Amino acid sequence: MPPQKDSKCGVCATPDFERNNYFYGKQFTVRDLLQEQSYFNEKRRLVNRMVLGWGVVCGLDVDWEPEKREFIVQTGMALDCCGREIIVCGPQRVAFEDYEEQYRDARGKAEQEGKFVLCLEYDECHAEPVELPAVGCDDEERTEFNRVRDGFKLRIKKWEDACPKQPYGGDVCLDRFKHDAATAPETPDCGTETIHQHLCRHLKKDCPECEGCDCVVLATIYVRRTTGYPPPGGYQQYEQGAGQEERTEYEQQERTEYDRRTEYEQQEQYGKGAGQESLKVELDTCTDRRLVYNNSLLYDLIHCHHGDLPHIVDFNWRRHTYPAREVEIETFLRMMRDGLTVYFDQEMEEASLNPHTFIVSYLHRESGTGAFIEKRIPVKEIRTGRDKNCYTATFTAMEVWIENELKAPDSELRADTRYEPGVNVQITLRGSRIWSREGKKGLDGEYLADKLPTGNGTQGGDFIDWFRVMPADAKKPKGESYEDY
Repeated sequence: MPPQKDSKCGVCATPDFERNNYFYGKQFTVRDLLQEQSYFNEKRRLVNRMVLGWGVVCGLDVDWEPEKREFIVQTGMALDCCGREIIVCGPQRVAFEDYEEQYRDARGKAEQEGKFVLCLEYDECHAEPVELPAVGCDDEERTEFNRVRDGFKLRIKKWEDACPKQPYGGDVCLDRFKHDAATAPETPDCGTETIHQHLCRHLKKDCPECEGCDCVVLATIYVRRTTGYPPPGGYQQYEQGAGQEERTEYEQQERTEYDRRTEYEQQEQYGKGAGQESLKVELDTCTDRRLVYNNSLLYDLIHCHHGDLPHIVDFNWRRHTYPAREVEIETFLRMMRDGLTVYFDQEMEEASLNPHTFIVSYLHRESGTGAFIEKRIPVKEIRTGRDKNCYTATFTAMEVWIENELKAPDSELRADTRYEPGVNVQITLRGSRIWSREGKKGLDGEYLADKLPTGNGTQGGDFIDWFRVMPADAKKPKGESYEDY
């Protein structure tokens, strides 16, 4: 199985894998031993390119030294598109001077910029030469090599010669716009494809193929022409007594600015000689760099965006209102005075728990129209603290509201309890605006199917719960319900 010299590496680059079958008396030849190496190498590379992908695995940062006109590539590892491992074990320098000269010669004056890439390519060389004596009729000695050493090459290529493709395709994402207003059918399609179904459909495509691309892009290089200083003809044209008129104030400022620059600044930004054209180099080490998302990197990405999110693990009104989600008004009065407490599994940022994020409201039935409107219960304080290993936040209502709305016999809220199914109270915590003290992660607050702790694995989401406040007497008069509206 010869190496893929044409860089065409697909799933069937090696159509038949064969390994040695050992038996007593077997004679080994060079072919057998090469087959042994090739079998394991090609198997490993097949898994690399089909399972892991290709690109930069770690390291390989690129810096630009303008004084020496050199790129510096740091240590690291990459996989090329054929699945071959490339390891750089020490800083490498790549001079740009030769490419600058080529750019000057190849580009016309009208073209003011060029685009290059810094490529890392797999390379191998022979090592440990061995001198062999003449064999048979061939009376000349020959040299063979005892080892084949894996290596690499760093080259700068023109953009169009180095696989000018985006690092990743954009056709994998689920179609979220099948009901777009411009293209929506008259009869809507209400079936939504699951992730598994989408992947099954996507994986029916051809296996990935790498053809004609040895380059692992480490950086994109932009080269631009700049105008040299001083302007053509030099500043002599501004000198008094040189056959020219006296310099204007602007020209004097220009000359002063030129004199103030250091020799390096003149060479770097305006060219190596007065009036010469120069090339400005800009480095982009991210946009076109392809990455291999190894397990550690995937974990870091998940932890960065999700991680160990804070959750609500319990709340104290559950003991009074569940499972019927009903409570008598006298019990509700004590709850408002003592407070509604929520328990978290992480230390929360105290300032994020406030009257804008911890909201208690109820539905009030207007006597004139019969419509139901939502009224927020005014907050006395949101008190935070600890209860054993839980962080707590407690909502307490203002005393004036308790006196007027809960204790007074003619209060609107007491009057509303006469109607079935009582007064509906809702507790809301705005998860996207409540975050943990460590890591500043948003509360995973979705209260799904009444299961605790809360959460669906995503930051944010409102925690919403409710119960009904009923009159003290069991035989309350029946009336209209807000559910009828």
